[in-house]
Amino acid sequence: MIKISSFSVVQNLSKWIWEFDNDKMTVKIKSLITEFEREVPYEKIQFIRNNSTADIEWLWVSFLVIVLLGLVRMGFNYFSVVNSTIDIAEKVIVVLALSIDVLVFRKQEYYWFFDADKNLLVTIMIDKKDKQLLLDGIGLIRQKNRMLGETYFDDPLPNAQPVFQIEEFDFADSLNKCKNGFYEDKIVIVEKSLIEETTTIIKYDELNGQTKFAKIGNDKWDSILFYWLYFMCITGMFTLVFFAEQLKGNYFYGKLFYVGFALLVPLFLLKYIKSEILFFHDKKDNGIFWVMAHAKNREKLNQIIEFVHEKVGLQR
Repeated sequence: MIKISSFSVVQNLSKWIWEFDNDKMTVKIKSLITEFEREVPYEKIQFIRNNSTADIEWLWVSFLVIVLLGLVRMGFNYFSVVNSTIDIAEKVIVVLALSIDVLVFRKQEYYWFFDADKNLLVTIMIDKKDKQLLLDGIGLIRQKNRMLGETYFDDPLPNAQPVFQIEEFDFADSLNKCKNGFYEDKIVIVEKSLIEETTTIIKYDELNGQTKFAKIGNDKWDSILFYWLYFMCITGMFTLVFFAEQLKGNYFYGKLFYVGFALLVPLFLLKYIKSEILFFHDKKDNGIFWVMAHAKNREKLNQIIEFVHEKVGLQR
């Protein structure tokens, strides 16, 4: 039996255990709010995908520490409680909050296991030390079951050049760069950002040939809003704790601080700016993936639509 375990402080002190037996995978989850166990026979697993992602939830922990420190500091100021011990404790807490941010840049890999209808069966989160164990577990699945597809974020691209390629950049999505390659036998979507790396492969026989244009806003700006709010809070608290004497009577810093918070308003409104999107639909008529549409790529998109129609027609 192959056993993999993982523990997360930021997800309600969750502990996961995944066990690979001869014919099934057993998943055990225990946290402050959940206690769960299930078995998944290998024959049900038909697709595997993975990605590499930063543990962004640690940023929320750091943010919470700073907010709590700010509230406690306001209470001390209100009751005029001042002593050197409190000053030292505040400095230690701010340094601790900044140190927590280092954990954000630790990359982890998530593996998703799906059934034939691409319903999610199991999610496994690993770090580098457990990767070989997971690969051995996937080897057991391959021995018992001939899966329909496996896609990994570090898979090499096909040797052939794509018939069409659409490249996109999304600043709000952590500077995400996306390449949509339309090959003769499949569509390969490669995404890389500051937080995540992922690859998606879609076979033409998964599509129904239907496409639809729509205009939607970009809710990824909510993340930028939070990052900016966090930046203002952490820099503000750091400055107040370490440079309190220098700030006395410095109205310029106060104005600069208010301007920084005022920027939250336009950042909040940016998500309501709509962009045109071209959706491609699967057999269940759900939007399976999309690309940005604008004046510069409109002609190419029309050619891609015709190309996809042809491929879907050949597959029927």
